[in-house]
Amino acid sequence: MEHILSNGILEAVISDLGAEIRNLRRVTAPTEYIWQGDPDYWTGRAPLLFPIVGSLWNGEALIDGNTYQIRKHGFARDMVFRKTADEDRHMAFAIEANEETRTCFPHDFVLTVDYRLLRNVLTVGWTVTNRSDSPMSFNIGGHPAFAYPKFKAEENIHGYMSFDKRQKIDNTRLAEGGYATRETEPIEFDADELLPLTNDTFDCGSILDATDQIHRITLHTKDGRPWVTVKHNMPVTALWSPRNGKAPFVCIEPWQGCCDYEGYDGDFARRPFTISLPPGGTWESSYQIIAEF
Repeated sequence: MEHILSNGILEAVISDLGAEIRNLRRVTAPTEYIWQGDPDYWTGRAPLLFPIVGSLWNGEALIDGNTYQIRKHGFARDMVFRKTADEDRHMAFAIEANEETRTCFPHDFVLTVDYRLLRNVLTVGWTVTNRSDSPMSFNIGGHPAFAYPKFKAEENIHGYMSFDKRQKIDNTRLAEGGYATRETEPIEFDADELLPLTNDTFDCGSILDATDQIHRITLHTKDGRPWVTVKHNMPVTALWSPRNGKAPFVCIEPWQGCCDYEGYDGDFARRPFTISLPPGGTWESSYQIIAEF
């Protein structure tokens, strides 16, 4: 089932499945910001990543001395959430641990996703509660995909990106399988301090800032106009578009967590940027999607 949240300026459509944003559009104009999931490229739109972000080495997590198999980006995106709040310009959805989740993630948790609309801003909030008798470690992240306006496959430049950090930004290179390496390379900007999004921008796979440098990313149109901004306080930002960048969309992903380094076989709790909650503890964070018009 899909649910509509509107404030007369923006309209967001949220699905029960994965508490995923299906649409984000202007009310007074035929403008859609969210990629619509064409399977020729990628069926996702804005999946929620929990309880891991990225890939585990060999798909395995060592938790409390036991080994568990957890698929890339976790299981929350495949679960049906129940709606827990439906108020003016605010909705919330939640899932909790069950027998199936405990086969791959042994903790007793509640995950709530909040959506709030204020003027031209959609705020996505996350609340995680540990109902276990022992500490719970987890990752969480967003994976929203934004459609390029007026995309033309034959053109080399599809848009630009700007960042709140305008000096050198180091990209952590990913190995085959989506694992982090120890190698970094600088992100190259043009003379206007913009990152051109071309047909080979993502020939490295993903652009990954795992150094807590980037917290505001704006996607610009081909003529340089700001189109949509993602603002967050997470330590990791991932940028991705399939086919090296020859796709009609780009993902701007705020992550509290990161993929494993190649060969990592340590405890899940010691993975970079992993949150650890004591029994009964609660963790909260959020990010914003700002429609630029």
